[in-house]
Amino acid sequence: MADSSDKQMSFLGHLEELRWTVIWIVAATVAAAAVAWFVSDDIIVFLSNDLAAILGRAHGGRGDYSLHVFEVSEAFTTKFKIALLVGFLGALPLSVYKVWRFVSPGLFTRERRAVGPLILLSISLFYAGVAFAYFVMVKITVAFLFKMMPPSVVATVRLGSYISFVTKFCLTFGLVFQMPLVLALLAWLGIVPARALKKTWRYAIVGILIIAAVLTPPDVVSQTLMAVPMLVLYWIGYLLARSFERRGARRVSS
Repeated sequence: MADSSDKQMSFLGHLEELRWTVIWIVAATVAAAAVAWFVSDDIIVFLSNDLAAILGRAHGGRGDYSLHVFEVSEAFTTKFKIALLVGFLGALPLSVYKVWRFVSPGLFTRERRAVGPLILLSISLFYAGVAFAYFVMVKITVAFLFKMMPPSVVATVRLGSYISFVTKFCLTFGLVFQMPLVLALLAWLGIVPARALKKTWRYAIVGILIIAAVLTPPDVVSQTLMAVPMLVLYWIGYLLARSFERRGARRVSS
């Protein structure tokens, strides 16, 4: 009975820790989103001016490149989406740290030493993916798509649609840039060895092209812009996987 009670208390203790972890993550995200709400107008102005510059170069100055709303609540809901996205990005380091604090007691010391730097790398890669998405993918894709617009068509961009377009790109590339760490962890756990990654690289290219076709607009430029960095990330993941396997082999031999 005592053992069962101890196990139950331990289980309840973990649930309490998980509850507080979730509370901290939600609170941090809400606080960051609240701050972002007050600068959401400035963010919209920046996006609007940037879009006007992109389309002005791509479409020869023809059309109205301001962002427009077509529903009564669209401006409010769009500002809310922006605040939530910026809040998520701003609270990401603290959120990941809280998750790390929750799971770290279940890891061995050597595992904690290995995973800690990887978490920092994961956050950095996510931010790098978001930056690459906006400053490269969004700009080139938008310019290309508007160059395909017939001369007789007037360009009018909807605020909510454009924000959703940018958000999709940023979050997608933030996740895509996690590929090297995912491959490294799979190799570290012995699920997919590094030699298998090298052996199946041709199949990986096909899979990357399919993913790029699904996640991007139906044009060759944006699909290529997504496929090329994914392929580079795949080989970076292979190199990390090899490094992890070698370190694991040295620990076992020692």
